[in-house]
Amino acid sequence: MIDYSVVPGTGYLIDESKTKKDIILIPTPSDDPNDPLNWSRGRKNLHMFCIVLYTFALGVPGTCIYSILPEISKGTGISLANLNAGTGYAFLFMGLGNIFFQPLALQIGKRPVYLISCLGGGMFNLWQPWVTSNGEWIASKILAGLFTSPIEALPELSISELYFEHERATYMGIYAVSLYASNYIAPLVAGFINQNSADTDVGGWRWVIFWSIIFACTSFVFLFFFMEETTYERKLKVAKNASGTLAVVTSGGQWEKTHTVVTVNSGSSSSDREQLTAITNVGNQAELVSVDNALEYSPPKTFIQKLSVTSAIQKKFLMWQFIKTTFLMFRFPIVLWGGFLYGSTLIWYTVLNATEAMVLSAPPYNFSSAMCGLAYISPCIFTVLLYFYAGWVVDWLKVKIARKRGGVSEAEDRLWALILYMILGPSSLILWGVGAYHGIHWIGVIIGFGITAGLCIIGCVNAITYVVDCYHEISGEAISAVVVIRNLMSFAVSYGITPWVQNTGLQNTFIASAFICLFCLGTFLIMMATGKYWRAKTGPMFWRMVEERRAHGIYH
Repeated sequence: MIDYSVVPGTGYLIDESKTKKDIILIPTPSDDPNDPLNWSRGRKNLHMFCIVLYTFALGVPGTCIYSILPEISKGTGISLANLNAGTGYAFLFMGLGNIFFQPLALQIGKRPVYLISCLGGGMFNLWQPWVTSNGEWIASKILAGLFTSPIEALPELSISELYFEHERATYMGIYAVSLYASNYIAPLVAGFINQNSADTDVGGWRWVIFWSIIFACTSFVFLFFFMEETTYERKLKVAKNASGTLAVVTSGGQWEKTHTVVTVNSGSSSSDREQLTAITNVGNQAELVSVDNALEYSPPKTFIQKLSVTSAIQKKFLMWQFIKTTFLMFRFPIVLWGGFLYGSTLIWYTVLNATEAMVLSAPPYNFSSAMCGLAYISPCIFTVLLYFYAGWVVDWLKVKIARKRGGVSEAEDRLWALILYMILGPSSLILWGVGAYHGIHWIGVIIGFGITAGLCIIGCVNAITYVVDCYHEISGEAISAVVVIRNLMSFAVSYGITPWVQNTGLQNTFIASAFICLFCLGTFLIMMATGKYWRAKTGPMFWRMVEERRAHGIYH
């Protein structure tokens, strides 16, 4: 039974009753060796590497063009404004595509969707070297964006299934680094490919796209053999010993020697009962079954069994149920704000990509396409540096606050990390845009470019982990809703950024951008004050949705 009084996103993260003050594992792992939470560290690391490779395989073909947009414009006759508008359509369908692909992943498994999108995303980019009109360009970007869409939501879902709450930001940060780094490294390399193959019959900018597709296809082969399925229906076994003590039966895996298996006496006080409820339910409201009635688990999968693309197919056709749930998640204020936060982070990345070649290839900088590509080293450096803050520091902060609160963790604890973004974000936008307008030394402009881009990882990690911490049981659909909002915002900015700069100039555009950035990030203070209220208010509605899923046989 689900306890409707539990506030989603509130739980015991620290077991204060123990001398070592052990971290409580949320979600509670089962004792099944095939449970992704129980995988060995090496197996988890391999899967994380596959997620990173997948992110690069889809991210590179879509973003390699940013440093060579002027060359593409000359080669196709399509204006820069229309090229950027095409990118906006790609972002739009990268968001909308998750309304289909995320439910598809929940229906047939994540592994086949990873493989389909990796191959399809690369193949539809192959159309772009041959476009001759704006209509063809937009159509190619729409199809490529549609098949690339799982990159926006599926890795986050896999990470939430693989790692516990107290370590989630660290690995979500690795994904975010790969997402943004792929977007920054691709234009960097593209500038040199374009310059070195410009004299060929095909043309340098076309070779940029060809090489990105070759990389995507090679990655597909690796993923086919090594990316596993993480879908798992977790049911926790509950046993009672001779003294009447209830305990969640768990193998513990790597945690067995360092973390306590939580028990509570069935005849104990109500507060102890509440603690058991918190430990077994607040983390994931997992289905509990008596150890006497539980089915035996299958032995660990062999390598051949791991290659299956049908192992996670649902027996019932539940696609419409998943799609319906995705739309229902728009009723949750925290999901709406999570999408807004993620979107208000991504729009500055979009603004940078749309203006980078425009600013650096013009006087007084006069960068070549290769030098425009090299400028992306700065975002790469700042993204990696800020990863340690967005990932490890945020996880450490969550545990630290829980210890001070007597072991209780609140989903909003992570959001304090946004203070740094709130300070540096507007400043770096001013340094990039206003600095370029006044022709400051290129080093200053490049630093502003790098900081603005690197800060994106903080918004990304906080938005996703906050929503997942609040609504873990329906995190797949919640993430889809977040990504749709995010990409709608990015589409609007991609569509309007070129006319905005042309009509108001760099200085006015980026002064306005700095104030918009400050306002958007400042909304986190409102969520710090009201987040738990909204979680409590929407809790019964959320648990009804979870119970309805359980009635359909959905436990993930």
